[in-house]
Amino acid sequence: MKLVAIDLDGTLLNSESVPSLNNLEAIKNALSRNHIVAICTGRASYDVAYLLGKEVKIPIIGVNGATIHDHNGELLYKACLDKSTCKKIINYFQENDMYFEIFTNEAIYSPYDGEGKLKAEIDIIKSANPKLNANVLWKSAIQQTKQFGIKPTRNMNEILEKEIDVYKIMTFTYNEELLEKTRRYFSLEEKVSLTAASEHTVELIPRLANKGAAVKFLSKHYNISLDDVIVIGDSYNDISMFSVGGTKVAMGNAIDEIKKMSSFITNDNDKDGVAYALNNLLGI
Repeated sequence: MKLVAIDLDGTLLNSESVPSLNNLEAIKNALSRNHIVAICTGRASYDVAYLLGKEVKIPIIGVNGATIHDHNGELLYKACLDKSTCKKIINYFQENDMYFEIFTNEAIYSPYDGEGKLKAEIDIIKSANPKLNANVLWKSAIQQTKQFGIKPTRNMNEILEKEIDVYKIMTFTYNEELLEKTRRYFSLEEKVSLTAASEHTVELIPRLANKGAAVKFLSKHYNISLDDVIVIGDSYNDISMFSVGGTKVAMGNAIDEIKKMSSFITNDNDKDGVAYALNNLLGI
């Protein structure tokens, strides 16, 4: 029996942000052979469940390891940001006029004028660089606004008045200088870890949360040796799970750091890379 932990964006999902039929079929075939397949992503668990549909019920490591649910949707583990840390993060993003999202057990909260803020950034970049394709830039941003469970909110500060769990706060901006400033600022914050699932983002999660720790938790829960764990990913937030997986599969479109850590490089996410890896490694 193997445990297969699969990243979502840039891995299981293609460039249109949907899983291919071949990838889903390969997962079903792996499950039918008594392997355990889990999603390991920066997305919220309810967003993942919506993307997979009712036919595929598997464990979900969500919000970069801040939540772990079993195949029945039962919460096995959670790590939360405390309210004072959340206030500090929210104040920083508001003071710098940045788009940001708050991931909770209830919903993904975003500013009510979020789309307008991102489009305004694109206009500024386009005016300085007329040859840039605004449609390509917007495509990378639209994924944020189309997540299942996202809830535009007029007053982001009021969210912390609710009795809810906050798992992650992330920002998306095309301003690389501001992103770097944000990384430096929060690198000194002892209660958070910084990661990113894609360019233009910084994600702030609880210090104890990461994909690697979550994969170790899930392998212990199902009594599977780490030597029998296969991890499949493409980006920076997959590095921690690549450090613990017995077999490390890099997508063809993966960053160089992931490819250097890999034991196998599969096709890219638009060419059924997950299906190719599962078929070869599991013989399905």
